[in-house]
Amino acid sequence: HTKMFRLAKSLLHKKQGGISLAKLWAAGVVGSGLGLAYAKSQDSEWPDEPTGVRRAIIAPDGSLSAVETTMNYQDSAEVKSSLLRNGKVYTNRNTSGTDTSLHGTKWAATPVRISNARELKEVPRLEKEGFVLLKHNVDDKLGKNFNFYNDNDILNRYYPSIAETVKQATGATHVYPFDHNIRSASASKAGKKLEGGNSVQGPAHLVHTDYTLTSAPTRLRQLSKPPKINDTWRKLTDGKSPLIPPEQVEKVLAKKGRFAMVNVWRNIKKEPVQRFPLAVMDARSATADDMVTFEIHYADRVGENYFVRNSPKSPNPAHKWYYFPQMQRDEALAFKQWDSEGVLLTDAKDEKTARAFAPGVSTPPPQFCAHSAFVDPTTKENAPDRESIEVRCMLLYLDEEKNRKDRLGWNNDQPAAAGGGW
Repeated sequence: HTKMFRLAKSLLHKKQGGISLAKLWAAGVVGSGLGLAYAKSQDSEWPDEPTGVRRAIIAPDGSLSAVETTMNYQDSAEVKSSLLRNGKVYTNRNTSGTDTSLHGTKWAATPVRISNARELKEVPRLEKEGFVLLKHNVDDKLGKNFNFYNDNDILNRYYPSIAETVKQATGATHVYPFDHNIRSASASKAGKKLEGGNSVQGPAHLVHTDYTLTSAPTRLRQLSKPPKINDTWRKLTDGKSPLIPPEQVEKVLAKKGRFAMVNVWRNIKKEPVQRFPLAVMDARSATADDMVTFEIHYADRVGENYFVRNSPKSPNPAHKWYYFPQMQRDEALAFKQWDSEGVLLTDAKDEKTARAFAPGVSTPPPQFCAHSAFVDPTTKENAPDRESIEVRCMLLYLDEEKNRKDRLGWNNDQPAAAGGGW
């Protein structure tokens, strides 16, 4: 175990353009099953929306250029970076999806600038920035009265529709939706639950990603086995069968294919999103040193994601944030949460790295995209509460190795015909 942690540390601090986290995984540097002693620390709670700077930045033509607001990061002066599980930052999650107190966290309200992605000259792409806006008209596809508060309707009708949209936009061989959350601040406070499903969650006011070096391949393996207690997708099977055929997973894990994890987030109200919209960080602007492994202890498994640390020079000048103001019901924001072919940069400010990610230059795709809800200073006082759904999808690429580079999109800077661009 000591050797594995030393290897992880040496790779983490290696001064080069980037680290393929798949190399750490292939080297056996993974956190599961290490028998860690969990740190004793004071409990803390999930953070609410932070207070601080809030103002809109208007362009000369009168359009919204950006907003300045505040986000909850981990305090880099108090919380150490970690790519692997170490028992220091964690929570316990029950079968309804609700968490207990947090352990080992230190929140820091950090000022950020979030640019209006609708004003960008080039359309963001999953293979560059790590996110893309797709067209998916739920009223046309599923009917104007589709009920997002019915778990069976989401699983049996919404999942297939989203899978097809993601498949067309990305060219993935297979797309498997496997989890979802409905979020609404007011519904969460009222204790509302989905019919036949989990509790409604509030907006997540913290900078994070959903998977890690360890938990991404672990989750893929789990989806090729019978479902666990907390698995949302268990209703899609007989309760004993896997979601993904084991032979597909084994092929990917044997490096004969690629897997990616993509979240699809959308507004489910008739009115556009105004309160607590979602912001996404350009995946190329994150570094390995920004990450803190956060452990989620379920009754029968342990999940992980990354919290993100702020910079000693707050706000972090490297972190580039974007959002799509006033998201409509016919739009869906897809953003990457893992990519087995991805690269996590070790120093985003390095000149060589910056040149490598210049427009038109072929480069491996980014690993994942950090995200957070935030307080939008353009929100009107009487604006309706945000109601949203996010669906997590597992994407498999099982084509032959020929044309692999073209399939990965490394040499393709044009948006896909489906309306976004992988």
